[in-house]
Amino acid sequence: MTRATGKAGLLCAAVLLSCSVATAQAVAAQTHAGAPRIAIIIDDIGHSLVKGERVIALPAPVTLAVLPFTPYTAALAARAREAGKDVILHQPMQAIRAGRQERGTMTKAMDSTLLRKALRKSLAQVPHAIGVSNHTGSLLTSNAKSMAWLMEEVHAQGLFFLDSRTTDETVAVASARAAGVPNITRDVFLDHVVEPEAIAHQFNRALRLAERQGFAVLIGHPHDATLSLLERELPSLASRGFQLVPVRALVDVPTTRPAALARLETPGILRTAPFRKSPPAQLHRRTAPPGQVQPGLPGS
Repeated sequence: MTRATGKAGLLCAAVLLSCSVATAQAVAAQTHAGAPRIAIIIDDIGHSLVKGERVIALPAPVTLAVLPFTPYTAALAARAREAGKDVILHQPMQAIRAGRQERGTMTKAMDSTLLRKALRKSLAQVPHAIGVSNHTGSLLTSNAKSMAWLMEEVHAQGLFFLDSRTTDETVAVASARAAGVPNITRDVFLDHVVEPEAIAHQFNRALRLAERQGFAVLIGHPHDATLSLLERELPSLASRGFQLVPVRALVDVPTTRPAALARLETPGILRTAPFRKSPPAQLHRRTAPPGQVQPGLPGS
């Protein structure tokens, strides 16, 4: 066989492989055409190696939102990437209610230089990050000047921004759009109340929302109750007509939906009273005046 003949054979093989891949992708796309899409982000990754590995093992393209400067930040970010899971930086930001702050928290007192430096330091801790989300941040995400400075750096780093919506006063998405940063907003918190029935209620609520608007963005935390539900429910979602996608697949999805009211982001409330389904909107809906934290709940 001549060298020319060999090259021709390799070219034909490459063309056939390319056609096969394209065909498979087309079939997959046709299979999921019109299916409501579900993106799940698990926040607060980094403090527990065991829980982090349990998240990585979930049978779906969940996105891990990794905190910087924790004992297992680097290890879990690397393992998630090796497992094919997306990783984003879960950047700590100042909340309305004073409390213990994570290391590396961005504050309203920081100027442009300090904010950008803080983001670069956090990203150095999570080198595989493809996006950024806010950890708490009800005060900072409602400050237009701080958000404008932050989004300039997010844009410079080539990342997208996920607004956790810890306040209904957030200007994060508007600032991201102004800076040309791809963005997405959280729809449902799964586990603001850490009780199996409450988490199941929120999960089903997210599925109904996805059926109405075509997709839903869910945020949860590595609680045993949350992970148990996901381990149980995720394998059957495809057969129920839903498509599980990484959150990056929904970034900047065109939508005319009204902005949801904020739910306070906390690691979760351990309830001692029985969970009540009625009225469901009262479980997580913020009822305090704009800019204030609802009495009796942890700050965001």
